[in-house]
Amino acid sequence: MKALLDVAIRRGGGTVAASGTRTLAQGLFWAWVLHTALALFVGWQVARAGGWTLLVERDPSRISLLIVALALAVTAWCGRRAWRLAREAAPDGEWARLWRLEGGGADPQAAQRLAERSHGPHETAWWFAASAIKLGLLGTVVGFIVMASRLAASQVFELAEVQLLLKQMTEGMAIALYTTLVGLVANLWLGLQLLLLDRLADRVAASIAGGELG
Repeated sequence: MKALLDVAIRRGGGTVAASGTRTLAQGLFWAWVLHTALALFVGWQVARAGGWTLLVERDPSRISLLIVALALAVTAWCGRRAWRLAREAAPDGEWARLWRLEGGGADPQAAQRLAERSHGPHETAWWFAASAIKLGLLGTVVGFIVMASRLAASQVFELAEVQLLLKQMTEGMAIALYTTLVGLVANLWLGLQLLLLDRLADRVAASIAGGELG
């Protein structure tokens, strides 16, 4: 009787843990929906204030717009991935089914394949997130190159010429500052999303390997 109670307790604990994983996965997906909607609202407010027009005018290199497009694409992927993890947190998920077919813990390669399914795509997403800040640094270099080229091209140092030179150098500085700012914000935003996805993938993989979703 005691053995039967121990089995029942273990099964019950696994059920509770599996339910917690599913709840966490679903909660993360809807949190992504909420935060993405908030980000789009903020972007709309920035557009109303003329912020996007200012960004286009001050950054003729268009690197800032490239960073924004990259951030939107990776954010969309994060939402799709959160939805996928929410599906895999169910007992009838594909990863749990494959884990059982591959023999689970009896096969040393099964854990490696499970890790690849749960975390492999995240590595590419992390690379794109890091690319946002690298593009921002590229914009900084481009901005300083523009400033240096304007300075090198100027040979007459009359008052009007100096004023024009300062204006041209300011354009280069604007490219450097705007691209760096956009790159930093995009990197922070994407890094937060991917960090949460990594933690959720760890939880789902642990539940599958522990038999809670088996």
